[in-house]
Amino acid sequence: MNTTITRLATAGASLVLTAGALTVGTSTAVAAPSAPSCDAGQRTVTSVVTDRSAASICQWRADGTLEYRGVARSSGNTLCIPVSEVHVQENGSGRHYYVAYNNGYKYSVFDGLGLSIVGPDGRLISSEDAIG
Repeated sequence: MNTTITRLATAGASLVLTAGALTVGTSTAVAAPSAPSCDAGQRTVTSVVTDRSAASICQWRADGTLEYRGVARSSGNTLCIPVSEVHVQENGSGRHYYVAYNNGYKYSVFDGLGLSIVGPDGRLISSEDAIG
């Protein structure tokens, strides 16, 4: 896992994951506004809930590795993948953001701000601000 300081050019912009990136099919049900729970043996590092998605960063107590847990609130579809990068935001907040990769897609959780997904071609697929 790499820890680096990165200038976050979009600090004031909207950042977050949309449910469509996690869903297969469509649904009109909306899950309760809560982030995915971490397992026993893990602690929650950060979590975020948006209008359409929710995610948690969980840390295993035994070895300190980090895990991204995302859920599409409309369908309940989930994604659980290892976090491969941790960066310090230079937007004055001193907070971190966490990056996980799955099939060429880049999932980022911005502590206290939201979520974003970037496609394999480097284009921003979705971003949403945290609610509540």
